[in-house]
Amino acid sequence: MIQRFSFIAPVATLGAIFSVATHAGEGSFECLPEGGGRLEMRISGEFEASVDWGNDGTRCEGGPRPDGDALRLMFSRDDDGLLVVIGITGLERGATGAGLLANLTIVRQGMGRFYGSLGADACIVEVHENAAQSADSSTYSVSGQGRCEAPIEAIAREGAIRVAPFAFTGKAYWPDEDD
Repeated sequence: MIQRFSFIAPVATLGAIFSVATHAGEGSFECLPEGGGRLEMRISGEFEASVDWGNDGTRCEGGPRPDGDALRLMFSRDDDGLLVVIGITGLERGATGAGLLANLTIVRQGMGRFYGSLGADACIVEVHENAAQSADSSTYSVSGQGRCEAPIEAIAREGAIRVAPFAFTGKAYWPDEDD
């Protein structure tokens, strides 16, 4: 149970940072300036959702974890009230691969409901694109698909959801090695 409570602060912080960063601008949002951003997944269990977010209206950000051992991709959309974080272990700038271990976190924004796979071995991801965007050599388009075999547990309370195989194309900022 202690492990579950220690998980909430980092995820809540990610959600707050993501929310502040994405609400700073006015007007409509797009995941990738060049188009093609998306998140597709079906959620069942404690709540039901069919996520089919295209580029327009979807906020996406990402980058390596501070210790550099994983890439985090975050997606949200105002009209759905969800924040989805995909953590892919061992993915480096420009690299692709199959069988990459990952974790998945889903936040029901405004409700205080957090769900997490609680470990980097709960989901498997295949990344088939991790390419620099033409406008900025530090910003990459990262595409792939994944699956989670086990339920995604509620954090700090009882409950769980299941996520069907999912697909994503998001944005990752890979800082220059000098940064």
